[in-house]
Formats: sequence, C-alpha cells, structure tokens
Amino acid sequence: MATYLCEKCGKTIDSNELMGLPGIRCPVCGHRILYKSRSPIIRETNAR
Repeated sequence: MATYLCEKCGKTIDSNELMGLPGIRCPVCGHRILYKSRSPIIRETNAR
C-alpha cells in the first residue's frame, strides 16, 4: 500500500490508517498536508 509523510511532524502514515479517519489528516498532529512517498526503484530509459 501507499505510505504518506506528514509535513509538520514527519511521521510516516500507512494508507490503511488514513481510511479510518474522516478526511485527510495526520493522526498524530492533525496537519492536513501529507506527501506521498515514492518507491525507491530507479528506472533508466534510453534516449532515442
């Protein structure tokens, strides 16, 4: 599943935790700005 990072407190939040809350908020501090974590996979493409 996707993980999110709170801008204010820096806690990592699983998407399952967000489903149980009304609206999109950090369960720790209540801040509304969350960043979706990117996967660590680096993709290389060849230029044409």
